[in-house]
Amino acid sequence: MTMPEHIPTWRDARYDMPVGQQLERYNELAVKHASARARMELVDRGIYDPARHGTDDRPPLTVAEHIDLLALAECIARTVRHPANIHHALLAGVTWADIAHVVDSDELTVRRDYQQWADDQHDLNRHDPNLGMTADEHVAATARASEG
Repeated sequence: MTMPEHIPTWRDARYDMPVGQQLERYNELAVKHASARARMELVDRGIYDPARHGTDDRPPLTVAEHIDLLALAECIARTVRHPANIHHALLAGVTWADIAHVVDSDELTVRRDYQQWADDQHDLNRHDPNLGMTADEHVAATARASEG
């Protein structure tokens, strides 16, 4: 197998398509991969029966498809695990302890990561006033990260 000339990253997958389409493509590749591996396993065990398991060819994923699968998985994970979800949960009244429990972390780490996200959002707002957190929102987020 040869490596593709351009190896996409999770950022490439993110900007190519919305998360719903990413999930569809990920599922397509994951099913193809599982099907090819299952057939190979049956053949290796000597129990492959074309009448029972079908005669269609199930080629393994190409190198490019494996890379695509990895990039999509990372992109989907980062998209659905977005720090804004924690922000909205806090605004709705979810406690730091509950958030840490849900994400299987500790409060200090969750608060630190939230503060970093808030700082990044404020920096974004300084470059483009239509994006990110305003100075007042940043002060509130910093207080939220420090409370308790």
